[in-house]
Amino acid sequence: RIQGSDAQFLTEEEEAFYLLPILTLTRTGVVGRRLGAVLPFVVFMSGFSDPPVTEGILLVFDFDHTMIGCNSDTWVVEQLSKRKDVILGALSEAGKRNSWTAGMDAAMAALHEEGVSVGDIRDCMQAISIDEGIKKAVKRVSSRGGDVRVLSDANTLFIDWIIHANGLSDHVSKILSNPAHVEANGQLRVRPFHTDAHSPTSKSPPNLCKGRVMDEWLSERGWKRVVYCGDGGGDFEGCLRVPSGGIIMARNGWTLHKKLLGATEAGDPPNAAIQVWTDQHDLGVQLDAVL
Repeated sequence: RIQGSDAQFLTEEEEAFYLLPILTLTRTGVVGRRLGAVLPFVVFMSGFSDPPVTEGILLVFDFDHTMIGCNSDTWVVEQLSKRKDVILGALSEAGKRNSWTAGMDAAMAALHEEGVSVGDIRDCMQAISIDEGIKKAVKRVSSRGGDVRVLSDANTLFIDWIIHANGLSDHVSKILSNPAHVEANGQLRVRPFHTDAHSPTSKSPPNLCKGRVMDEWLSERGWKRVVYCGDGGGDFEGCLRVPSGGIIMARNGWTLHKKLLGATEAGDPPNAAIQVWTDQHDLGVQLDAVL
């Protein structure tokens, strides 16, 4: 009798087809080369030859000012609004209240009132380029069985449009960001990713705790190595989850780098090594060296 996780998927007809040669050979005492020729097919069809899951690299990118060289949220307002100073001022005030996502939703409403279409916004996003070195690193990790994921405080539509325009849709396995959608009237809406409270010890913005997300991703499997690329304060708790043997790629002199240095000086350094980069070209060069 065949035993295994896939045995229950055999119909009675399939069971008779695959087991009859073995039963016949066994009963007649012919168990030599003829049985050896049959068994591999039975094993294959019953799922015994499934290869073990191989460990790989998890490459995580923040998006704005890391994978791309600008802030996609402010960029779209700067490029398309006739009242950009007013909208950007309101967005800045929302950020000070720790309500950037709500502020961005209001900014999209303001663009809609100005007559800016979703097609205009998409075209604006698709004009943003990703450094060739970063694209090379993404494709290399993906082609070798690793996972490339974007973990960002932007929104899913902006990121997806930019990723697609740069030919990386088949190489980025997951985009986790504030969900965005287009309503029936053509207005783009942005909502927070996390709607429940973070841990009491978390200092992440209410809409997204990257530490929570990294905990989930790291629990999925035994990663061979984890590399996290970021720049802002929102990346700090995510970087603290990177295990020993991994690398934190922090933008030199930006908030993430400063927080990591402060934690190290306070005697509570991250588990992973810290490596700094200056701009997107430099990040691409350094990723090429470590991946």
